[in-house]
Amino acid sequence: MQRAFLLTILSLAIAATSYAQDWTSFGRGAVFATYVTETGPRKPQTRLFSTNWFEGGVRRALGTDAAIEFRGRGSLEPLTIPRDGYPQLLQYVSPASGGPLTDRMRAQDLVQELAMRVSWRAIRLDLAPVGDPPLGTTPFEQRASAIDVAEAPFAYDIQESFHLATRMAGLAVDTKTFAVEGAVFHASVTGGRHTSISDGKMDSWSGRVTVRPVEHLAIQASQGSLGDAHRKVTTGSVTYEGAVLATSAIWTSRDAGLATKLNAYGIEVAARGARNIFSLRVEAVDRSAGTIYSTQRRTTHFTIGDVVEISRTRGMRSGIGVNVDYQTNTKELQATYGHKPQSVYAFLRVRTE
Repeated sequence: MQRAFLLTILSLAIAATSYAQDWTSFGRGAVFATYVTETGPRKPQTRLFSTNWFEGGVRRALGTDAAIEFRGRGSLEPLTIPRDGYPQLLQYVSPASGGPLTDRMRAQDLVQELAMRVSWRAIRLDLAPVGDPPLGTTPFEQRASAIDVAEAPFAYDIQESFHLATRMAGLAVDTKTFAVEGAVFHASVTGGRHTSISDGKMDSWSGRVTVRPVEHLAIQASQGSLGDAHRKVTTGSVTYEGAVLATSAIWTSRDAGLATKLNAYGIEVAARGARNIFSLRVEAVDRSAGTIYSTQRRTTHFTIGDVVEISRTRGMRSGIGVNVDYQTNTKELQATYGHKPQSVYAFLRVRTE
């Protein structure tokens, strides 16, 4: 990474300390210990693994109208998931997203965010050696509608894999009812164990508009251009995060080369009761020719889950649960995947409130 970029962040941090009030800290995370079994394929897989993530930071007020914040996010999945990923039937991760993987899902990066934010009234400056650009909605692991699901969306390759950037510099106007954000960055993609940081020149940009017409509801639209190939990404989403119900409707369109665009559509629902959390995810995902089908196809996937809470202590909640995947339109894949390819994920989940 550029030494000047890191020195700028360090200088701002030192300068802010002289004028700041007391630091306040924040953090949250989740850990799943999961056992997966498959039915249908000629060689069904079973595997014990762990998906997980954590984030935290500190914040200080700079007088009455300004503040400075340092935050980080990461995952231990490179240590808790095999190098070739965990089993997930009909999943596909392209080389541009950290693959190639078929019928398996990759580990998330060890370091996903190291960022500084300076705000003055509604104006916000973001500087991040490693960060999440303003493109798309919240990453799947942190979304309230998906936080209790032990596996990644089938739309990961199109919808999720751009949430990692290096050398990011962003500016935003953020109020209670709307936010307008823009950033330039290097589109980072890691391979292998996903423990390194893939750095390079600033070659990408993105912009996002978010409207919050009422409490708990957010509507976002964003667009970006990634890498030297200028791969265009366009997204839109509607998200509601209430105490009992959380839901997200997400659309993403992404260039796949040779004038080809791939689209992904998804709906997630999480309904929380006194002891149970019911989850539903429905996805329609375009697949490039030769990945799963011989021609380009749109596949449909259903993931149904339930978590039974077993304890809540000191801001932590533990539960046991299950996710079941169901696939449609797989008749021509019977020679490889059987009559009804399914995956069942049984897990123990511990997360913050």
